[in-house]
Order: sequence, then C-alpha cells, then structure tokens
Amino acid sequence: MFAATRARLGGNRGLGPLLLAQVPADFADWLDFVAVTALLAFTWSAPTQAFAWLAVGLGLPYLTVGLVAGALVDRLDLNRVLVWSNIGRAVATAALILAPDWPVLVAIIFARGCADAFFTPAKQAALQARTMEADLIFANGLSHSINQSSKIVAPALGGAMLAFLDPQGVFAINAVVSMLAGLVLSRLDPFEREGPARPPRPILHDVAEGLRLVRRSPVLRAAISLMALGFFAMFFYDTLIAPLVKALGQDETALGLCLAAVGAGGVLGGLLIGGARGTGGAFATIAAGNTAAALILGGLGLAEMLGWIAPLWLLLALFGLAGVVSALSLVPYRALIQSGAGPGGVGRVSALSEGANAAALLVAPFLGAALAEAVSVGAAFVAGGTVTLVIAGTALGLALRHRAG
Repeated sequence: MFAATRARLGGNRGLGPLLLAQVPADFADWLDFVAVTALLAFTWSAPTQAFAWLAVGLGLPYLTVGLVAGALVDRLDLNRVLVWSNIGRAVATAALILAPDWPVLVAIIFARGCADAFFTPAKQAALQARTMEADLIFANGLSHSINQSSKIVAPALGGAMLAFLDPQGVFAINAVVSMLAGLVLSRLDPFEREGPARPPRPILHDVAEGLRLVRRSPVLRAAISLMALGFFAMFFYDTLIAPLVKALGQDETALGLCLAAVGAGGVLGGLLIGGARGTGGAFATIAAGNTAAALILGGLGLAEMLGWIAPLWLLLALFGLAGVVSALSLVPYRALIQSGAGPGGVGRVSALSEGANAAALLVAPFLGAALAEAVSVGAAFVAGGTVTLVIAGTALGLALRHRAG
C-alpha cells in the first residue's frame, strides 16, 4: 500500500510537497479550538448565545467574502494566495490575544475566517493543478486524511497546553504555526495557469461566471447540492454527540474516545479511498458511503429513543466506522468539483461549494437542537440518517444514469 502511494505521489510532480505543506496549515485550523471554547466557557462565563454566534463567525465568511475570494483565486498567483492567506490567519490569530470580551473574539474569528475563505479554494485549485485526472480521488483522499489527523491531534495538544498556558498563550503559539504554514507554502514550485490571460473585468462578472459554470454542468450541480445536503445532515446531529453518548450510558472519557474514533476512522477512510482511479465511480462510492452512514446514524438514534445502554466497545466501533464511511461520502465530491470546474474555474466553484456547506452549518444545528428538545436527542440522529439515506438514493440514481450514458 505504502509503495503504491509513493509511486502515485511520484507520478504527480509537486503533489507530495503540497500535501506536506498542508500539514501545518490544517493543524493551525484546530490548535486553538479548545482554547477559544475554554475562554468563552470558563474565563468569561459567556452566555449560550455566544456559542451560537461563534458558529456564525466560523461559517459566515464563506457565504460573504468566500464568493469573491473564489473568483480572486482564479485570477491571482496561486502561490501568493496560499502564502498570504496563512499570514492573514496568523495575524488574526494573534489578535485573539487582545480580545477583551466574547463579541470582539467572535468578530476576530470572522476576520480569520475571511482569510481562510481564500485558503480553502486555493488549496483545492492547488491540488487540481498538481494531480492528474486519474489520481484526483487519490490526492483528495490523502488530503482528507491529513485534515482528519489534524482534528485529532491539534485539539488534544491545544487542550494539553491549557494545563500550563492561558488561552492567550495558545493563541500566540497557533499564530506562529500559521506563519510556519505560510513559510512552508512559500517554498512550493510556482503554479502555472493554463490558457490565455483574461482581460481585466469586474470581479462580480467572474462570480456570475462561476454560477453559470455550475448551472451548465449537471455533475457540478449534483456534487455541490448533494455535498451541501450531506453537511446539513451532519450538522443536524454533530453538536449533539455529547448528549447522545451520555444518554447511551457513557461518561466524558467515553466521549473523548468516540470523537477520536471518528477522526481515526476518517484518516483510515481517506487512505482506503485513495486506491480509486478516475472519477467514473464517484457517485457509486458516495451512494455506498451514505447508505452505511444512514444505517449507523439511524441505529444510534433508535438505540437512544428505545432507552438502550450501549457498551463502550460497540460505540467505538460504530463511531470509527462512521469516520471511515464519511471519507467515502465526502472525498469524491472534491474530485468531481476539481474535474468538472477545470483549471480556470476551480476557485470559484470550490468557493460556491464551501458557501453552500456554510449555509448548512448556520441552519442545521438549530433545527437539530429544536428536534432534540421536542422529542429526544436520538430523534435528531434518526432525522440526520433519513436525510443521508435520501442522498444515498439520489447518488445511486446518478451512478446508474452515468453508467447507462
């Protein structure tokens, strides 16, 4: 497996260094997450609404700045966007040290999200530029594994730092990590733009052109729509994992282990899906992944609604499997978007996709919380599983249609 991975990396010039450069950038995304929430909850005793506004601060940049950022990514030098977006994240992270209260902290989080709204589509464009068409799922699978690894290690390390540092100290260290990410990215070989240079025109023209590109492509429409619906289903129950684990008879330690199992499963799933070649079977993979996810989510939700007590080993196995199938559900979308958008449009189309995902983040948690309060925590998981099953059926129909075509 490792020999095959090295061979495929070697066959895509510059892909290995790009993925290596992704490590500190993704790590910086999560290093201070625990510090932010600890500052809100324990130092400032912030009200519940502060955490809702934190979610808004995290998601809103992709719905606002993100659309223009994606258009600029398709115009500007890709190396500079990758470097300066990380420098912007470093500056915003350092500014968190000076935040006097939670409204200012949320505003700074929003500013950092604006810098990240440039980095995310630029990373997708860079992966596309460094990867052959047949290896897009392979490259995105490795990228997914790196991202999931950072979600395990970085918050754990950030939480450990709080044992001897205050949250502001963690912010300072994370600002340095973002600067390091910018430095590593500055060492990448230049990315060359394909095709003739475009004449100057208003940036909103490029945004509109990205929308037209999506409307003209059935594959892009399907990929973006199903991906956003998948995030809607996930955010419906994602913030309710802790009360679900408690309702199933487990404690805080079990919660940490379950979250780690999801992350570890995501890493494994990203590596496993890397064996795929081309995007011809992408919708079939999405259908399989979502079918399995629906069964897991629905089963966990029904167990809670029936009052069952689940043993820890079973919960760990289910959450680990959920992480594996999440890679099957998500990674093919990235490859489909990169393939369908082409070199000149991947920034805009990726930004549109991230905006749709952010819209799900801003709506779904509140609906899931309302359902959990009205019925039970398990009901939110059953509802999320039902939406996931709809995605699976739609993806299967698309897979059969493309095979017949």
